[in-house]
This record gives sequence, structure tokens and C-alpha cells, in this order.
Amino acid sequence: MKVKSLLLSSVILAAVSANATPTLGTGTPGNSVLGAPTGPSPNLGGTLINFDDLTPGTSVGAAQYAAQGVSSISSPGGLTAIPFSTQSSPNELFDGSPNGTAHITIDLATGASSIGIGIADSDPFAVTLQALAENGTALGSPFTVTIPGSGVNSGNGYFTISDTSNDIFGLEIQQDAGSINNSGLAIDDLQFASTSANVPEPSTYALFGAGAILLSLLGRRKRA
Repeated sequence: MKVKSLLLSSVILAAVSANATPTLGTGTPGNSVLGAPTGPSPNLGGTLINFDDLTPGTSVGAAQYAAQGVSSISSPGGLTAIPFSTQSSPNELFDGSPNGTAHITIDLATGASSIGIGIADSDPFAVTLQALAENGTALGSPFTVTIPGSGVNSGNGYFTISDTSNDIFGLEIQQDAGSINNSGLAIDDLQFASTSANVPEPSTYALFGAGAILLSLLGRRKRA
């Protein structure tokens, strides 16, 4: 019985681990500079917060968007609504931390299968994105992205992190320590969406199937 219990536990843990594999996607920001903002792409089909409800120049409290499912949004350097967004105007959230130290943390009230964020600045720089699990620990590996320095969306980038189940409970956005820009960074168009039901991956089905076969074999050996 002990062997069966250990085997079943191993299969379940392996199945959970198989789902915790976030992937990065690069989208297109809703660029207000080119005319009427179209909103970010892709549209995740869930909650979209563009920060345009805020009064420009005001500081943003951690629980500002609790009613929309964001339990906390904060930065050690503080966040301010400024009316200079080049994504969905007028507002963006600005973290004016000193050179290369901007670090914004977004915590969700419930798990999501995907989360998206627009990042804006006047100069290209590297940013690290880290999805967070329910307990606030890292979910998968961090992703390093670079804001384009030329082209139509110069100074603007839009990125998504997706998972096969509703494992994403937050996002950390951290400016690269080597950034040459000393004016912090800004975010806009926060999106997040959950799947209606967690559908196991094929690999998860395989793990459960293998476990069932092994349990069956153990049962047969015992009866023999």
C-alpha cells in the first residue's frame, strides 16, 4: 500500500510540474501616436486595465485595482499616473526609480493562464519578466525582453506570458541594471485571462496513464 501511495503521489506531482511551463509571447502595443489607439495585440479576452481612469499626476495605491482582480500593484520607487502614454493614451503608470532599478510587482487575486503588459520608454533597454506562482515564488524561468529602439513602435513593447493552466498569480517587471536610461520605466495595458477549465496536456495524460498501468501491475503481483 505504501508503494502504491508513493507512486500515485509521484504521478500527481509530475503532472503538476508538467503544467508549470510558462511561455513568452511578443505582441504589438496599441500605439496612440499613430492615431486612435487600437489596444494591445493579442487581445487575451479577459480583463484589460489601461490606467486611463486615474487622475494624471496622482500616486497609485497598491490596492487601486483590487475590484478588477489585481490584489496588489506596487514598486519600491512608487507608481504615478502620467498622461504621456504612447500606447493607450492618455495614462501610463510610471516608476521613476533611479537608473536601472525600476521593479514593479503585480499580484492577481486568482490564477490566470495568461498575462500581458505594455512597457514603454524613450530609449531601448532590457527588462526581465518573471511570472509568479500562488505563493509568490517564481513560476518557471525569467524572460529577458528588449524594448525596440527603432521602427513604428520605437520605445514601446508588448509582451505576454502564458501557461497551460491557471498557474499565473502575478508578474514582476524589472529594469535591467545596466540600463542607460535614468528615467525609470512605464507600463500600460495590463491584461490577464483565465481558462474556464484546466485541460491537461498530452504529457499529463501520459503520466497518469503510466501511473495507472504501474498500479495495475502492482495489484496483479500482489494477488499472484
